[in-house]
Amino acid sequence: MCWDYDDYYDESGTDPDLTDLDTGSDSSSQCSEDSSPSEAPGEEVVGDYGGETYIPDKQPVAKRVRTDKGTDIGIALAIERSGRRKKSLSLIVTVPIDILLEIFGFLEPVDLLHLFHAHKAFRKVLSSNHAVSVWKAARVNRGGVPDCMPGLSEVEWADLLFGGSDCQECARRTVWEIDFGMRRRVCQPCLNENLVCKSAFSFEFSEYDPIILDLIPFSSIGVEDHAYSDCKLFWSDDIVKMAKELEVYLKPGAEQALEDFKQSRKKYVDSDSNHIAVCDAWVANDRAQQSLRADELRSQNTTLFQARLVDLGHDADDVERMFDHHHYGVLDKEFTEARWKRLIPKVEHKLAQLQEEWRLEKQREVTSIRESKLLTMYHKYVRPLPQGIVPPPQDFLKLCDVAEFIKSPPTADTKSDVQPCDAFAEKIPDLCAHYMHKKKLELTRLLALPTDAVQDTTALQSQGIDAPDEMLMQLATSVFQCTYPRSFPLITWDKVQYHQGSSSHSQRMASQSSYALMMSISPCTFSVSQRGVAAARSLLSLVGLDAQTTTATAMDDLQCRFFCSNCSPKPENGGSYRMAMNWRQGVFHYVENQNSSHKEPRWKLLSIGQLFVIQSSPAPEYPAATEEVWRCNKCNVYHGDPTTKVIVINHMQSHGITTATEGIDFSYDQGLIEKPPPAPKFFVTPQTRKPSKPGTTQKSKSSTGSVYRCQHCNGSDRTFVLEGVKQHLKFKHKIMFVLEGPDFCKIK
Repeated sequence: MCWDYDDYYDESGTDPDLTDLDTGSDSSSQCSEDSSPSEAPGEEVVGDYGGETYIPDKQPVAKRVRTDKGTDIGIALAIERSGRRKKSLSLIVTVPIDILLEIFGFLEPVDLLHLFHAHKAFRKVLSSNHAVSVWKAARVNRGGVPDCMPGLSEVEWADLLFGGSDCQECARRTVWEIDFGMRRRVCQPCLNENLVCKSAFSFEFSEYDPIILDLIPFSSIGVEDHAYSDCKLFWSDDIVKMAKELEVYLKPGAEQALEDFKQSRKKYVDSDSNHIAVCDAWVANDRAQQSLRADELRSQNTTLFQARLVDLGHDADDVERMFDHHHYGVLDKEFTEARWKRLIPKVEHKLAQLQEEWRLEKQREVTSIRESKLLTMYHKYVRPLPQGIVPPPQDFLKLCDVAEFIKSPPTADTKSDVQPCDAFAEKIPDLCAHYMHKKKLELTRLLALPTDAVQDTTALQSQGIDAPDEMLMQLATSVFQCTYPRSFPLITWDKVQYHQGSSSHSQRMASQSSYALMMSISPCTFSVSQRGVAAARSLLSLVGLDAQTTTATAMDDLQCRFFCSNCSPKPENGGSYRMAMNWRQGVFHYVENQNSSHKEPRWKLLSIGQLFVIQSSPAPEYPAATEEVWRCNKCNVYHGDPTTKVIVINHMQSHGITTATEGIDFSYDQGLIEKPPPAPKFFVTPQTRKPSKPGTTQKSKSSTGSVYRCQHCNGSDRTFVLEGVKQHLKFKHKIMFVLEGPDFCKIK
């Protein structure tokens, strides 16, 4: 409700208190209909006056005099209590109205709204016609807020613009868009539910005259359905209300009044379009300005907050880093001491957490850099060495001094973090020597076990042996094997030290790829090859040598050849042949053929004449020049990454060597070539036909010879001849040394 100006003054001409305002009956278009719904003429208006109640237009009721006599104690208590009276703003409503209106003129619309909802007295004043100038001044103070939309009071207009972000229909929060055409702040779901398209009016409101749509405003936002983008949309409640208003003018004799009403309403609707554009433009500009001011204030507050944290002793770089990606409560509000006292404990706690996270992150980063540097240095040193005597990289990193350095706190300088790595290079030779001594000692203890004992280096006990026996490991009967499946026999320590683990291919890949793969390769464990020892003992017995004293080198010097008596001669070109094996080839032959025909080793020594025939035939090159197993002995270029023989020979020119000698200037990687060369064929029955050319022989065998299948190609029906399946396994599966059974099988 609103009041006339004369109601603000009594007959004496003095300004009354706000609580003494009369409740007039006059209304104005600038007043909201629900501005004071709880007030009625003659109603007692209660003001907060320290608990006292004031009744308008009535004399205060005198207090009843106490009949009992007061005491000195009661008086003293009353005086004491009156001296501790709390401060209160309740008397502000007693300030003269003209002064209040003058004060209100310096506020903004949102401040006036707060006052409007704070007290009935303020609600009455701000709803009156005399407060219109105050609202206009507030709009100017806010920054050129547009004039009220037609049909809205100043209070309603301010509430629409600044009264919060809740939907006026369903109270949904964070509704920022205002539909100025509808004079409402409504969420999109409510718009979709309540808006009616002009083309659908006749279906949804068939009982109403379509002229209604020309008399009410339409939406300036619309619905989400793009099918209605070109159609005017109206609020369903507005349609119903306008239909009720028109009912008044449908009486007989009200034709002219109806026409005047329609014209005024059309003029009212038409005046909206320009004003809506002005309002939309102001909202867009105001949001941009508010965002800019908020950013400036946030930046200012952040700078001030950072300065205070630095003054408290925190590191300036840490404080700046903390605020790089988050405000941590320092928002675009006025920065007061109260906010400072409330935020500083939380921010300091968060800063301490972040500093610990940054410390751990820096530690992990420096640790990784140090490990990478140390592993690069370690790999460079051990690359030329036989792989069997190279300790695993993790053993190097676990050394006491090395591990302590890796985990030590980082310094301020990245260069200083890795500079001490070079000092640990001198530890690598001692580590390799200790590892090789440990390996030899384990093998010595294995050889000292009884023949029937089955034990490997992982579970080996001391056996009372404290030093490796070099002579024992060089005996021809010292045959070992890696515990990894499909491992070849390793004759003496000379072969053990070059053994590269479960897969030579994986070792090569580790040296070429990440250190993670290099670290993942575990060292091998070894055991005595019982079949290998049995084969060596039988060969030594055949040539009359002592198995307890004969070394592998002594057996090599004999240059004897043997036939396996367990194998029958194989036919070829009308004749038959047997494999003329040296003693190493014989050991491999017996270990690989673990079938029923080779339950025990049986050999036949070749005669001098037969041996002369074998020696008179040129031996094929082994390993082949095309195999990538060759490396330079003058530098480390091809160590860990061998290549073909031709490339290595050409590389020798960089060392000034024009005629390179195999075994001196370059050699093959013995870790990759663990098998001895293939044994030559000795024809016990001469051939009656000339051998076919390699191309024709292979072609004829493909139609009539044996057929094989790869065991690693699961589900494949592809078949090969013998040489074809070997080449397939070598290039497709990177298996350098293939075995029948585990790698390929004969199907015909």
